[in-house]
Amino acid sequence: MIRYMTKKKLLTIFVIFLMIASGVGGTLFSLVMSALIDCVSEQQDKLISTLLYSLLFVVIYILLEAGYNYVKAYIIAETRKNLKNNLFEHIYLQNMMDFETQSSAEYINELSNNITIIEDTYFRNIIRTGEMLVAFLSSSLITIIVQPVMLIVMLVLAFITLGTTRITTRPLEKSMREYSGKLGEYMEEIKDDFSGFGIIHLFHMMGAIISKHRTKNTEVEVAKRKGENYRVICACVGEFVGLLSTVLVMAAAAFFSQKGLFSAGMVIAFGHLIGKVVSPITSIPTVIANFCAARPIKEQFAKILDKQKMQDMSGEVLLKGDITLEGITYGYGEKKVLRDCTYCFKEGKHYVLLGSSGTGKSSLLNLLAGIYQNYTGKIAVKDIDIKNVSRKNMSEAITMVKQDTFLFNDTIRNNITLFCDDYSEQKISDVVEQTGLKKMVAALPEGIETMVHENGSNFSGGEKQRIGLARALLRNSQVLLLDEFTANLDPDIAQELEDNILKRKDKTIITVTHQQTKEKLEKYDQVIVLKDGKLEECGIRM
Repeated sequence: MIRYMTKKKLLTIFVIFLMIASGVGGTLFSLVMSALIDCVSEQQDKLISTLLYSLLFVVIYILLEAGYNYVKAYIIAETRKNLKNNLFEHIYLQNMMDFETQSSAEYINELSNNITIIEDTYFRNIIRTGEMLVAFLSSSLITIIVQPVMLIVMLVLAFITLGTTRITTRPLEKSMREYSGKLGEYMEEIKDDFSGFGIIHLFHMMGAIISKHRTKNTEVEVAKRKGENYRVICACVGEFVGLLSTVLVMAAAAFFSQKGLFSAGMVIAFGHLIGKVVSPITSIPTVIANFCAARPIKEQFAKILDKQKMQDMSGEVLLKGDITLEGITYGYGEKKVLRDCTYCFKEGKHYVLLGSSGTGKSSLLNLLAGIYQNYTGKIAVKDIDIKNVSRKNMSEAITMVKQDTFLFNDTIRNNITLFCDDYSEQKISDVVEQTGLKKMVAALPEGIETMVHENGSNFSGGEKQRIGLARALLRNSQVLLLDEFTANLDPDIAQELEDNILKRKDKTIITVTHQQTKEKLEKYDQVIVLKDGKLEECGIRM
């Protein structure tokens, strides 16, 4: 995970240099204060010159500090950006089976809440550890040079403080783990609540959903508040012990000053140095707790990043030809919807696929489209196994239109072209007309540039389905898979669209439908039925 912070080697070296310079500068400020105090017994000229040097030191230190914080913020931002990009890429380049092992709410949680947590508990923690190490080493070195005995006093007090604060920081790690888990559950809850808004109102479930949300929200806030309470306890204990240590060190410094072992100004210096020696040691439990809290999230990120991406093979290109299924077996767990299924879809022929609900018709189309690959047997187009074909080549050769069309929160144009600029205006205009969208688009003030709201909420089911069909026709693939593509359409419009599509004799078309009228079925070359995991022909017209 640390490789995301050290991706730019020169920048990493530069920020380490600035960290050391800034840390050492902060430590040396104690000597600046000591020098000013020691000017009490000196001439005025000595005080003025010491003041000028001190002011110059402050200016240089502030510039170093500003530069360090600027570069540090840049590295943190780049680390966060690169990690999110990499996570999203690995999530999106999974195959469908791997993707569905987690819910979308979990993925959203990884890219939002968990990114923030890993930033605070891991990336910033690494930098904070480096800062404390520099402060500790530089302060210890100065203390050794001035009075080694004072370092021993400081270290004894530091480890006493460490033992005290360790007791209070142990519950912090547990509370942070609990908070992260509750936050993930809350994300899943609100995603379901918003996704199911329509059905919730339809069945008047608002009271139950609001109650569920309140429960989950309360659990999250309780977990967060518990963690914050532990932080407050740790801070208070740390502050108490820290102040006590400062008082004891200052008393020891005053004692050694009275004995003439160092100047009075060094008493003030040691008051500054004590924090830089004790604080890094007393912060060890918090640093460890943060790293421990980051561990489960790191493991989850590693699990995502270790998943094998879909292979973008480029060697095999699907040519026009027959689609053959050889001994295909597929199912969900123990339930098999296809059992040793063998069939051949002839090139350029039009098939209608029938079968009762749950027999696997949509699953079969998903297999033919290459979306699911966890099957046994072989699916080939002109003897080319589709498992050896890249996702890009598959999508160019085979297009699927589902009953529920997903629309992006973008323009109608981009929902039809799917953000591809290769299509001419004439081609786009043609598919708009072929799918009966021309009148609707013309009536909109912004026409085809009209924005689609979240998943097409500003369009009817039929309009959404026609947009989905338009994008499929624009792709002009050699194989067209249609899953109840006229279900939400007016019967007259549905019949017109179906007739227009079936005129395309250059395409292999496989349509899933529940409509079994003689008039409809006679439009196809072959009627096939999926029953008991096998495809059976029912009336051959080829």
